Amino acid sequence: MLTVITFRYWVMGRLKDMLPDEDVPHSHFLQSTLVLILLVCAHVVEILWFAGGFYISAHWLQLGELGPSVGNAFMDFFYHSAVTYSSLGLSEIPSGHLRFMTAMESLTGIIILTWSATFFYSVMGRQR
Repeated sequence: MLTVITFRYWVMGRLKDMLPDEDVPHSHFLQSTLVLILLVCAHVVEILWFAGGFYISAHWLQLGELGPSVGNAFMDFFYHSAVTYSSLGLSEIPSGHLRFMTAMESLTGIIILTWSATFFYSVMGRQR
């Protein structure tokens, strides 16, 4: 969680630095589109970090598994992570310590998604 939050803080800082001053003429559409694409890329990186944590915890540390009807390939953990991060909760309920990790990812995901939405809203609000 701490790594994701620190990464997100860094990403938001870099995105803010990229934005032109409000009195400088610029293409608002291109600026907003670029910010949105970069935010989505940052979310994918964060989901990959969580998926890697799940994968390592399940395979190397034996802290649980996703469930009997789900595979144990990295893409299964990525799917679980993406669904959990986005707070959809459509995935299998894991066993063992992975349950706690799932809850923490869900909490982190909703905070980070809200942070991104607020940031994007502020970028859109800069339109003249």
